[in-house]
Amino acid sequence: MPLPNTEDSLARAFADLGVGAGMTVMVHASLGQVGWTEGGSLTVVRALLARLGPEGTLVMPAATPELSGPSGSLDGLPTIFDAASTPTSMGAIAEAFRSTPGTLRSDHPLNSVCARGPLAQEITGEHALAFSEAEGTPYEKLYDLAAHTLLLGVGFNRCTSLHFAESRVSQRRVETTRFPELREGRRVWVEVPTMGTDNSTHFPAVGAAFAEEVGLTRGRVGEAEALFFPTRALVDFATPYFARVLA
Repeated sequence: MPLPNTEDSLARAFADLGVGAGMTVMVHASLGQVGWTEGGSLTVVRALLARLGPEGTLVMPAATPELSGPSGSLDGLPTIFDAASTPTSMGAIAEAFRSTPGTLRSDHPLNSVCARGPLAQEITGEHALAFSEAEGTPYEKLYDLAAHTLLLGVGFNRCTSLHFAESRVSQRRVETTRFPELREGRRVWVEVPTMGTDNSTHFPAVGAAFAEEVGLTRGRVGEAEALFFPTRALVDFATPYFARVLA
């Protein structure tokens, strides 16, 4: 039977990938893929924070897509989104990070982002309701701040910065999303445009092309395959890619 992952073993694996002190890193992760870990998801969070150090900023998605719904009756719908208490459905590692004291969270009711570190307020402080992965959102900030992305046991189909890349082309796919909100003490539906769901139509292909043509760092963290790369490089590669395939 293999030994469990520990904070030290995970930190060494992150170091081998190139995760270093002072970086800003967006992490999309699956604890199930990382495997048996002493202390569970919080150990993964601690290992990442240890590698980034006090000058680094850790970022994770904290989306709550289960709060969306069709127009009509609000009966039986979940409670209104609360940035301080509503759990995320982005997995055990993201939820452990969200609930860690000192972690900040953007206020988007469906696609919030959590961050901890010197740049956390700058990243989470603005989050446009419409097109929540485009301009005026944490994803634009991650691009501007030359962040890195770590895919930990997940593929490019989970890489939200690809939505940001697509948002920059005129042919971008658009959907309408709805969520409940309190306005003047009443629960009402709010409807806004957002980036279309990819459903693995293009994201895995653009990720594979990026890995081959530009390059990234591959490694293993526990039992999980890990991919590490500069966010801006992916976005700059994917933007013309989307302009071509969506033309």
